[in-house]
Amino acid sequence: MTQHDSLRRGASGRPRRIEKHIGPVSCTIGLAVVMALYAIRQPLILSPFGLTSLANVSVPLALAAIGQTVVLLGGGLDLSIGAQITLVNCFAATTMHNGVVSITTIVLLSMTIGLVMGLLNGIVVAYGRVEPLIGTFCTSFVFGGAALIILPRPGGSIPASFATALTGNMGILPFSLILLVSAILLVWVPIFKSRLGGFIVAVGDNSESGRLSGLPVRRVELVSYMLSGLFASIAALFLAAETTSGDPTIGSIYTLNSLAAAVLGGVALTGGRGTVIGPVLGSFLLSIILNALGAFNVSSFWQSFIEGLILMVVLGLGGLRLLRSGSWLAVLRS
Repeated sequence: MTQHDSLRRGASGRPRRIEKHIGPVSCTIGLAVVMALYAIRQPLILSPFGLTSLANVSVPLALAAIGQTVVLLGGGLDLSIGAQITLVNCFAATTMHNGVVSITTIVLLSMTIGLVMGLLNGIVVAYGRVEPLIGTFCTSFVFGGAALIILPRPGGSIPASFATALTGNMGILPFSLILLVSAILLVWVPIFKSRLGGFIVAVGDNSESGRLSGLPVRRVELVSYMLSGLFASIAALFLAAETTSGDPTIGSIYTLNSLAAAVLGGVALTGGRGTVIGPVLGSFLLSIILNALGAFNVSSFWQSFIEGLILMVVLGLGGLRLLRSGSWLAVLRS
């Protein structure tokens, strides 16, 4: 047994359980501190309108981070998630019209497109044996190019009824939070309470051991990418509702931000460790920090610098975990 295997086995006990909760707990504390400072500077942020605005800004990143988390738990990586969001956003904005039938049809077709994009990623990575970093980077250009074909410039429209249903609020309860919780309860929980969820974690923890144990490793990897595509499509539909239009560049910020939110929430880049609550809290923390910069009169130039610095630090810490786990190449070998 190698030293690396010993470390992984040792991590399966109490220390690993403790480490599993470090991310969510840290994000909760950070979120409380940031919200307190934000409220002191801008008290209206605690009003129903202010809370709804914060939720609407954070939820699309949370959905993207959940999709990224599924892939990371399976030992993969998805650099195309931003392009997937863009493609579905442009599709919805150019095809959705008023009427329950039209809206329902486009929502279902959008989620189907997300699954198909995830399927393509899964085929490239799991069956084509292309490294996830390279494979999903290449497919991001395919999806991004398709989005430009559908909508070369910002435009399109989204029915007001659909926009209100996703971005409105009932008192202090934002509808966007209902969407997020529903996606978790209807997709994440059933998957990760089933054998499939256990397979995803087992493959991410050690794909070779999973293969020797008889797990359908390639099919599990395929499904993880399809689930990522599904969550990306839900995020895209929400963004379409929020902006009431489409934009061929709207998803670009979500690729690295979703990865940073997942790592911030305690998801391991090496695979096999993480929970859904961590990336959600990480997404809210990251989104609210960036949103609060404007309230503190930070110039747009410094906002970009601070955002980049946050991403660099968070992903750098994730990289240190990779180094400690055995090899930086673990990302490419997942």
